[in-house]
Amino acid sequence: MLEIERKFLFGKELPVEIIERAERHQLTIQWYLDHPDRRRIRLGVDGSEIFLLETLKSGGGLVREEEERYLDPAKITEIAEQLKASSAVIKTRHIFPQKKVEGVIDLYLLPELGYVFEVETFSPNVRLPDPWEYWMLPRNGFREVTEDPSYTARSLAVVVEQIEDIFPINAPLITKKQIEKFKMLLKLVY
Repeated sequence: MLEIERKFLFGKELPVEIIERAERHQLTIQWYLDHPDRRRIRLGVDGSEIFLLETLKSGGGLVREEEERYLDPAKITEIAEQLKASSAVIKTRHIFPQKKVEGVIDLYLLPELGYVFEVETFSPNVRLPDPWEYWMLPRNGFREVTEDPSYTARSLAVVVEQIEDIFPINAPLITKKQIEKFKMLLKLVY
């Protein structure tokens, strides 16, 4: 499937009212498996649901091909050693779907990068709005990094030595139950 995505750093204080408008609030870890296996494995808690998602992307920058499939979350124990040896990012994800464009606000917790905004579509005939239009925020708070390879999540990923380094998690609209469930899942790997 085709993915067309613009990515922006946000360098200002983000009002919690913006995040409150999201339809979904997730807490995720995404591992980047080493070459030649370019898969990404995302484990997350979305409300009370747990998900495990495998993604393969090709291309870079604005337009990429993307294949995704959900895995049985129980598979995490089978691949735990491979995941533990892989670099990862941990972030909250707040999803704002609209008809043909989806907005996403990620708060990177590991590494501590702050907010990254994305606007994406799967249709080449759709104009992607600027994030300041999509969320009605000041334009001068955004810096586009769509074509900057140092801001891909794979480039930002780090090896997680121990999960104690990332707790306590303090993130807007992520519940204590989500955090507890997430910590329990990470203990299956670390």
